Amino acid sequence: MTQLLILARDADVYAPLVEGADIPDLTIHACNAVAKAQAVVAECEVILGQPDMVAPVLSHAKKLSWVQSTFAGVDALCRKGLRRDYLLTGVKGIFGPLMSEYVFGYILAMERRMFAVRANQEGKVWAPLSYRSIRGLTLGVCGLGSIGEHVAWTGGHFGMRVIGYRRSGGHCDGVDRVFSGDDLTLFLGQCDYVVSVLPATGATRHLFDAEAFAAMKPSAVFMNVGRGITVSEKDLIDALHRQEIAGAVLDVFEEEPLGSGSPLWGMENVIITPHISAFSFPEEIVGIFCRNLAAFRQGQRLASVVNFDEGY
Repeated sequence: MTQLLILARDADVYAPLVEGADIPDLTIHACNAVAKAQAVVAECEVILGQPDMVAPVLSHAKKLSWVQSTFAGVDALCRKGLRRDYLLTGVKGIFGPLMSEYVFGYILAMERRMFAVRANQEGKVWAPLSYRSIRGLTLGVCGLGSIGEHVAWTGGHFGMRVIGYRRSGGHCDGVDRVFSGDDLTLFLGQCDYVVSVLPATGATRHLFDAEAFAAMKPSAVFMNVGRGITVSEKDLIDALHRQEIAGAVLDVFEEEPLGSGSPLWGMENVIITPHISAFSFPEEIVGIFCRNLAAFRQGQRLASVVNFDEGY
């Protein structure tokens, strides 16, 4: 009998979906708070949960063999000092379309000047506004995993020139040129839109700093849908004040929620969203979990195994 702990704020949604999969020899403990999980986690071999909620109970999970994350970002479980004597699997293949919708929703809104059009409507002003097509603009994607590849593919669909940056070079489908290593500033200088989908690792911490923003075009827009820790917010704010870049679309921050005292809130050329670019839809996550559970029981390799050192 496998003891499963579902630890997520919406555990009451996940539990019936797992139960509905009719998995034999599975006992389910569903908890929507860390405090509730403390009473049952010691007996659980498997955890399906949110990384930020799972991390506090790791030391109590005496029989733990495997954690299936419900999120794409697993940095909360990869921090130094946390145990690593278990298998951790992430989620791939479902967030790319959602991230692309977010990214191109805002790109199209800015290029088609939809915010200005709405303001004119509210003021009952009839004023045709000029705009430009995104065809031919250069989209730079930082991080070419499954999400970055989908963003790149979507850019190609709109006729954009797509370039990418990642730690290792090599070919990537849908990307006209891949930059790596010390070529970051060369990469950034060519982009009209810089989209970061980078994970949180030691190598990506504050990768976007004063030097990086200075390398961008004054007309460029920076978009972060990856992890907040990859950006030095002080340097970003300074770059926006100095008009080194034209604007930013930010869905993630180093500290969340973003503090009310942050200057970013009041900047007209900044769009802030509360970490919503890609929700975890339980129906899709449970499908991944069930396939991995079958592999786990049969001693086969699981999908999307995370390297704790790399963070993905």
